[in-house]
Amino acid sequence: MTATDHPTRARFAELVKLQLQGRKFLDHDQERRLLEEGLTRYGLTLDQASGVLRQSAQENAIALEGELGASSRELLRTLADRRQRVARDDFDRAVAFYRARAGGGVTPADAQKRVKRLMEELDLRPKAAGRVIRTRRWYRAIEA
Repeated sequence: MTATDHPTRARFAELVKLQLQGRKFLDHDQERRLLEEGLTRYGLTLDQASGVLRQSAQENAIALEGELGASSRELLRTLADRRQRVARDDFDRAVAFYRARAGGGVTPADAQKRVKRLMEELDLRPKAAGRVIRTRRWYRAIEA
């Protein structure tokens, strides 16, 4: 570490704090823009910029979509049955988990979209639901 690294990191940390003010959730695009700023404008390495961003997010209790997605993927894998299907109630639990981890920074509809995308990434299918006619309409109704 050179003598100029510390002031550069401190300036980037201040920029990150400014960008995170008033937020509870940081999506991939916003996180990427901040990291690009750290690389190009401040001359930091990706690891340094990522470390500053994660530290600031942790100090301010801000959820990062990347980290949230990893834990949500594990939850979905756990909730899926042996045929790789997720029941509606389990899907709703995963959405509630996602929203709770995001600190309320994500709307219910947005959380449903994000969890649906995670299910598609994992090749999980929805389980049919209904009393008389069992369909997957509940899942198709969620816009992706």
